[in-house]
Amino acid sequence: MTPPDEGNVHIRGRGTVRLTYTGPPSKAGALASELESRGLTVDYQPPIETKDLATALNAVSLFFSVTGNIQNVVLGVRAFKARFPGTQVEGLPENEGLSIQERLARLDDLKADGTITAEEHSEQRARILGEL
Repeated sequence: MTPPDEGNVHIRGRGTVRLTYTGPPSKAGALASELESRGLTVDYQPPIETKDLATALNAVSLFFSVTGNIQNVVLGVRAFKARFPGTQVEGLPENEGLSIQERLARLDDLKADGTITAEEHSEQRARILGEL
């Protein structure tokens, strides 16, 4: 399997992020492990796993409190979601680690639908490209 793209994450700094995981109970520990492997502190209540197949396949929703480098949070969640595509993780900071190309495309869409002016588009495009 090809590892997820770990470049182009433009969210910097340290802090605590509250994530909501939704998926099989057996994968919650994998999310915690992925985040911890990136030097993050993870606090969550692991779900009770059962041997009953019907219960094991049910989705659970869990809250994770993750402290550390925000960029590592984004990269960890991205890697986890690449390994387990049927799961959902919500609560990432704005832009969720979008690439420069994705951010520019979003900006173009905002201009095209009239949400921002041509001047605002130009200013924000210059700011985004200035991060290279």
